Formats: sequence, structure tokens, C-alpha cells
Amino acid sequence: MNKRRIDEIGIRYVESLKLYEEYAARIRNLIQDLVEVEGIEFYAIDGWAEPPAELLRILSTLEENDLPGVDLVTIRVLLRFPADVLRIESLIRSEFDVDSSRSLPSNSRVLKDPGRFGYPAVVYILSLSKSRSTLKEWEKYKDLNFRLEIRTLLQEAWATIVPKVSQTVGTSSEEEFTRELFLLGAMLEKADKGFLTLRDEIKNESLLVPPSAKKTPEPVTAETLFTDEELYRLFHDDPSLLGKWNNNAISAGFPEFTPDANYLRESFSHLANVLRASGIDTLSEVKRFLDDMDNEDKGLRQLKTLHDSFSDNRNWRVDPFSALFLLVLNFKWDILKDKDLSGLGIKEGSDRISGKDSSGTA
Repeated sequence: MNKRRIDEIGIRYVESLKLYEEYAARIRNLIQDLVEVEGIEFYAIDGWAEPPAELLRILSTLEENDLPGVDLVTIRVLLRFPADVLRIESLIRSEFDVDSSRSLPSNSRVLKDPGRFGYPAVVYILSLSKSRSTLKEWEKYKDLNFRLEIRTLLQEAWATIVPKVSQTVGTSSEEEFTRELFLLGAMLEKADKGFLTLRDEIKNESLLVPPSAKKTPEPVTAETLFTDEELYRLFHDDPSLLGKWNNNAISAGFPEFTPDANYLRESFSHLANVLRASGIDTLSEVKRFLDDMDNEDKGLRQLKTLHDSFSDNRNWRVDPFSALFLLVLNFKWDILKDKDLSGLGIKEGSDRISGKDSSGTA
């Protein structure tokens, strides 16, 4: 492709880069939410828009008719076990539109070919489903697609290491090098299946424990829904909670904001509303959610993603209760999206956090 054409595409991409970066962040969060709802164990989920410099490098190696094959947004799901790949595939097929001509599912001939090279991963080219793209919050992304890579950790090791090693191979040793890579690819695939077999054997053995060796389960009693007073007492009894989430909001990039007592009281009320609407309606479930957000700084990382996705907004007013409100709204969106958010007061809570109303003290 000639330089003028490359520069033209590059300029257009840089002008739209913010849209692609925002799309990558929102798709990554959506897929993580869907995976967690299904209870699928994963190691990591990453997402990014192609850096402009890398896009220019790729374009310099292509012909004009190769352009439709260039993917500007990539989401990568890393799993521990290959069996979970099938569960992810089933999930994304039900949630997105699939470009079958450019996808490489696990049942494709390429991946089933015993003579294939290496240990390649499953790849899908996806776009928003019609039902999702008609939603107001997704409408501006309706014409964008993205590349989804589903890999085990061992496949990721292959994809990361082999290109680096290949750069040092001379022509004279290329045949021997290729043969060794075939063997290593087969070993990695065998190791993936071996770990899965061990996991299943351990599960089966746990089912064979004699009944006498098992602990008698304690009687289960139904937990009542929390009241506002009980929820408030949870935070009141552990003052460090509010300080922690205030610091997390600032660390995520939100401007420092000191609310007055009335504003903080209203923020608490909105948090209680969104917790109930999302099904986190008992104190034990609230505690589990808070622990989950603490685990490996999951909540802090999500707040950073939310801030970066809407970095042009200078009117944020995020107090500790508001920070938790945003996390519940984001992680439980699949439950909340079909509810009357205005009637429940959740839209009002979201608007005041983003600075769309006139109440509170900035």
C-alpha cells in the first residue's frame, strides 16, 4: 500500500482513536460481566485499541484489498483450562453477531488438522447484536467490530515466546527449528489437556469421600433483606470503608470532592437503591460484593476504566458511596438494563455523579 494511502488511513484513525479506545474498554467490561455471570473461571481479560504506530506498521505490509482484515479493537480472554473455551464460545455466540468468514472457532478445520503448526488459539470477529446496538448507550458503536481471542495460559505462552525466538533463526537452521516448534506445540496442547484431566480427577475423588467423613451441614436459614438502617450501620461500624473508597476514587483519576452531609446522605440512598435493584439485597451479599471489589484491586481497576472511558467529563462528583454505586451499576448492568432505571431513582443517581444536576457541594 502506498505511503499516501497509509497516511490518509492513519490520520482518520487518530481522529477516531478516542471512540475506539472507549469501545475497547466497554466491550472488555461487558465480556467480563457476562463471563462472571456464567460462573466461568478466567485468568485475565484485556482489551485495547490498536496503537496508531502499530497500525501504520501493519498497513505498510498490506495491499489495499487486505484492509477489511485489519482489526482495530482486540479483546483477549485468558483461561486456565481448554474446556472453558467451549463455554466462552457458546456465550459470545448468543450475545454478539459473528463474522464466520474471518473467525477461527474451536471446531474449525484449521484447529482440528493434526498437521497444523503450533498451538493456535480460538479467534472470533464480532460486532454488537442488533438488540444491543439499538440501546442508546451502545448505539454509537453499532458499526464497529472487534477481534476476540480466547486462549489458555499455555497458548498465550506460545503466542508470546515463539515470535521472539523466531527472530534469531538463520536460514540454515530453519528446518530443524520448525520441527522443534511442532514438537513444543504438541507438548503444550498435551499439557493443557493433562491439567484439565487432573482437575476433573480431583473433582471426582471429592465425590467419593465416604458419607461418614463429610461434615454434617449446618441448617440454612433464610436471610432477610437489609433495611437502610442496617446498611448504614455496616458502613458506620467500619469507618475505614468510606476512607478506602474515597481514596480509590481519587487514585482512579476522579477529582477530589468533599460532599456536605445532605449530599452524602443522598448518595447513600442511591447506593441502597442500586444494590436492591441488582439483587445485592442482604448484608452478606453486600459484604461479598465489597470483598470481591477488594480482591486484587478489582474495584479500583474498574473505577480507572470507567474514568478513562469518560475522561472528557470534568464535572464528576464521586464520594465513597458514589464510587460503590458506579461499581454496582457497571458489574450488574446485565441485571439492571431491563429495569425502570428512572422509576427506581438509579438514573438520577448516575446523573448527579456525572455532574448533570445542580445539587451538592463541589
